[in-house]
Amino acid sequence: MITMKRRPITPTRMLGQQVEERGWCGEPMRRVAPSHVLAGLIIIMLISLCNQKTMAQRIVLQERVMTSGVVVSQKPGLLRMTDENGKTLDLKFQGPDDQAVSLNGAAAIIKFPASIDVRGTLNPAALQDSQFIQFKAQVRRSGRFKPGVVVGRIQLLDAPATVAVTPDTDEDDEGYVECTVVGQILAVKTNRLALQVDRSRYASGSRLAVPIDDSTRVFFQSKDLSQVSPGDEVKSVAYARFSTGDLVIESIDVSASSNAETESAVDPLELKFSKFSDEPSPPRDVRSAHFLLHTDLSDRQAQILLSKLEVMIELVSRYFGQRSRQPIECYVVRDLSQWDDWPIEAAGRAKIQSGEGVTISRGSLKGVTSVVYSCDKHGVVQHEAMHAFCAQTFGSTGPTWYSEGVAEMGQYWKAGELAVNIDPVVADYLSRSQPKKKLLEIVAAGQVTGDSWQAYAWRWALCHLLANNPNYQGQFKRLGIAMMKKLPESFESAYGGVAKEISFEYDQFVKHVANGYRADLCAWQWTKKFTPLRSGRKVKCDVLAAYGWQASGVEIDAGSKYQLLAEGEIRLAEGGSRVTADGDSQGRGRLMGVVFNDYQLGEPFELGVDCEFEAPSSGRLYLRVLDDYTALADNGGKLEVTVGQPR
Repeated sequence: MITMKRRPITPTRMLGQQVEERGWCGEPMRRVAPSHVLAGLIIIMLISLCNQKTMAQRIVLQERVMTSGVVVSQKPGLLRMTDENGKTLDLKFQGPDDQAVSLNGAAAIIKFPASIDVRGTLNPAALQDSQFIQFKAQVRRSGRFKPGVVVGRIQLLDAPATVAVTPDTDEDDEGYVECTVVGQILAVKTNRLALQVDRSRYASGSRLAVPIDDSTRVFFQSKDLSQVSPGDEVKSVAYARFSTGDLVIESIDVSASSNAETESAVDPLELKFSKFSDEPSPPRDVRSAHFLLHTDLSDRQAQILLSKLEVMIELVSRYFGQRSRQPIECYVVRDLSQWDDWPIEAAGRAKIQSGEGVTISRGSLKGVTSVVYSCDKHGVVQHEAMHAFCAQTFGSTGPTWYSEGVAEMGQYWKAGELAVNIDPVVADYLSRSQPKKKLLEIVAAGQVTGDSWQAYAWRWALCHLLANNPNYQGQFKRLGIAMMKKLPESFESAYGGVAKEISFEYDQFVKHVANGYRADLCAWQWTKKFTPLRSGRKVKCDVLAAYGWQASGVEIDAGSKYQLLAEGEIRLAEGGSRVTADGDSQGRGRLMGVVFNDYQLGEPFELGVDCEFEAPSSGRLYLRVLDDYTALADNGGKLEVTVGQPR
C-alpha cells in the first residue's frame, strides 16, 4: 500500500532586525516614527546563500516622505502609484499577514509593518463565497425578511466573525424584529445572498436568503492592499526611503472607488457555476471526464472543484505526454458525521478529521488503482489527485522528494503561468531560513512522506526550479517518468555531471524566491565563453531588461581597471517610461555587475552608462539591470554594453 499524506502549512518565526536612521548629511536622525514602526526596527541581517554565512550590514533610513496620489497597480508586497507631482513610485509594504519586507531584491529582510486603511464601497456582485458580512434588517422567527424591503447597507468584515442573528428590539405587531445579522456568504445571486448563520429562533435552518437589489451597497474597511484597484485615490501615504533605494510604506489611507470594475473581484468559476445551488448536500457521486467525486460539497462547490481538477489533469497530461488510464476516485468530505455508511478507510477518516488528505494506491495485474481521501480544501484535493494521477499512469509516484515536490507543483499549476505563485508563507520560509537545506539533503534516500510542511516546501522549490529552468527542464521530465516507472534512474545518475551548476542555481532560487519570480528568466548562462581582455581589445554583449544576471563574456582580474559603455534605453514596466543604464531616480534600471568565481558570487556593484571600474575580485563578469526579481517579466528593451581597457 502506498500512502501519500498532505500536511498543512503553518507560519514560521521571523528573525529580529534593525535599521539605522540618518539625515541627509549622515548625522543620526531624531526618531519620529510611530511606535509600531520603531518596535520592529532592530539590526538588518543580510544573508549570503553562496557561502551559507550570515553577515551584518548597516541599512540607512535616509528620509521619510508624505504624499498623495492615485493607484496605478498592486501586487503582493508592492504598490505602484503616481504621486501629487505626477511621479511614479514603486512602494513596498509589509501587510498585516506578512512577517517582514525585503530590501534590495530580498538580500535584506526587515520588520517594517505598514499601517493600512482601505475604505470604499462595492456592488454586491463583488462579494465572494466564504466572506463575512454584517447588516441590520427586520426578521421574523421563521427567518423571513419583511416583504418588499431589501437590505440597503451591508458591512463587509475584514476577518472571520461569530455568525449570529441578534435581536435589537422587541417584536412589532407583525412579529418582525430589528436584528443585527452577522453571517458567512454561501452564494451571491442577482437579487439575494445565501447566508449561513447560527441556528436560532430567527434562523431555524441556519440559512438566510437576504433580499438585495441594485440600490444595495457594500461598505468595507480593510487592512489589505489587495482590495485596491487602478484609479483608486491614495488620500495619504507616508513612506521611508532606504539607502538600498527601496521605498517602504509606513502608513497609507486609500479610498477605493465605487465605480471600479466589480467582476474582477469575483472568482470566474463562481460566476461560471452560479446557476448551481450552494446549499450543502448529502454525500453523493459527482462525475467529470477524469474524476469521480464522492462528496457532500454543495453542487456549486463540487462543480468548481471538478473544473480545477480537470484543468490540472489536462496540464499535467500535456506535460508528461500521457493521460490517466482510468478516472480518479476521490472522497471529498465537508462533514464527516454524514459518512457513516460509506466505505472510507480508517486512514482516510483520520486524515479528513485532521483537515488533511491521503492517497491510497494498490497494485494488481491490471495496474495501479488509487483512491483519494481528502478534506474539502481544494488545494489538498489537487495535491492528492496529483499523487493518484502519477500512480495510476506510471505505476508509482517516485521517491519522496519527487513525489511530494511534484504534487505541490500540481496544486499551484496554472495554464500559461511560469511565475512562482504559492502560499507566501512558503516563499518567506524558503528565502529566510538559515541554514538553507542543501541539495543533497532534499534528494536523500530514506525520506518518508508526511514529515513536515517545511520539508514539502524544499521539495517544491527543487522541483519547480528543475521543471522551469531551461538548463534542466528536459532532463527533469525524463527523470521523473523513469523514477515513477521504477526504472534504474536517480537524481545522481541524471544530474551528477551538473550537480555544482544545479546547486548554485538552486541556492540563488531559494534566496530570491517570491511570488512573481521566473526561474526561466533567471537561468544561468553556462555555455557562454569567457576570455580575458587583452590590451586594446573590447568585448560587446547585450543585457536584456527582462532577464537576471547575464554573461558578459569577459574575465576580469582583481585590482585591474576596465572601461564600460552601455548604450540604449529600457523600460521597467509595461508601458513605463524609458531609462538609460543609469536607471531612474530610485536607481531602478541601473546597470549592475557581479563577479562569478568557483560557483560563488561576489557583492554586486554599480556601473551605469559610462564608467571606469576596478575589478573587486577575479572571475567572470555578469551583468543585469537593477530591478526586483519578481518584476522582471514586464520589462522591455536591452542595453548594448562594451567592455574594454581604460582610455
